[in-house]
Amino acid sequence: MAGSSSFKRNKNFKNGEDIAINTNKKDKSQSLFIFFMLLWPIIHWLIFTLLMNVQTVVYSFQKINKFTGQVRFAGLENYVELFEKIIRNLGSWGTAFRNTFLWVGVNVLIVVPLSLVIAYFLSKKIPFHRFFSTVLFIPNIISIVVLTMVWSFVWGPTQGIVNTLLELLGLGKYTRIWLGDPKTALINIFLYRVWAGIGFNNLILSGAIAKIPREILEAAEIDGASNWQEFFHIIIPSVWPTISTLTILGATGAFTIFLIPELLTGGQYGTTTITLKIVGEVLAGGSYGLASAAGITIGVFGFLVVYLIKMFLDRMEEKWS
Repeated sequence: MAGSSSFKRNKNFKNGEDIAINTNKKDKSQSLFIFFMLLWPIIHWLIFTLLMNVQTVVYSFQKINKFTGQVRFAGLENYVELFEKIIRNLGSWGTAFRNTFLWVGVNVLIVVPLSLVIAYFLSKKIPFHRFFSTVLFIPNIISIVVLTMVWSFVWGPTQGIVNTLLELLGLGKYTRIWLGDPKTALINIFLYRVWAGIGFNNLILSGAIAKIPREILEAAEIDGASNWQEFFHIIIPSVWPTISTLTILGATGAFTIFLIPELLTGGQYGTTTITLKIVGEVLAGGSYGLASAAGITIGVFGFLVVYLIKMFLDRMEEKWS
């Protein structure tokens, strides 16, 4: 009996040892999996975010001879030259600043709120809600180059769909070169942004709304709450952290807008942005130091703007809470 008991203890000990070994192997394999999954994003961030930003700061204090490649420390020369250039060309730079702030407004005050309203009504399972969700998200899975080509075709001056419809309806006097007229080009680009930007925000907000406990919504319905009351007193407070995140992303994105106006108008007809101006400085004069100084200046300026927006959102969150 004693031998049998000892054998059982040894067997149990061995089984426990095997389980511990298997657990350790599983933990190691999970750790290796996590390590290799994070390795590329970390390398990407180190090279294309940290290194590039550090290099930009260094360039902003240097003068580089584009013919000989000779580099010299320039102190604040690039920053002084930048502000002198802004003062000399206040009109074009003023337009760029104005448009950038308008981009902030479009992203924050139109795209995000409109996406929230659409996400709310789609959550009510209206007819064809899945179809509408898919259609809204399509612009986010198509190349921006293709999208802008389609948009340019729709608003084209001769064979564009909009002008053709106006002609058919006897409204030919209202046809125009929509993307080539300073009066309509910027508005047209903002319309493109709203059309192309709603899908992503709608997807994120729909997911946030879906996580709201159904019991809360059912209780509100039993209490006789209208859609208006449900939207403002339940939906918005519940998804406010998501709204804040999308608002911050929209505000920061406005300071890096480049491709959309470049592809649709080439930055002409009053549609230029700060980023387009910076790129123009590099292409025109090859002054990487000046462009870097402009990038740093705009980055600091953008940070302050976004920080103020973040403070406002935090105060609103306290109110909604």
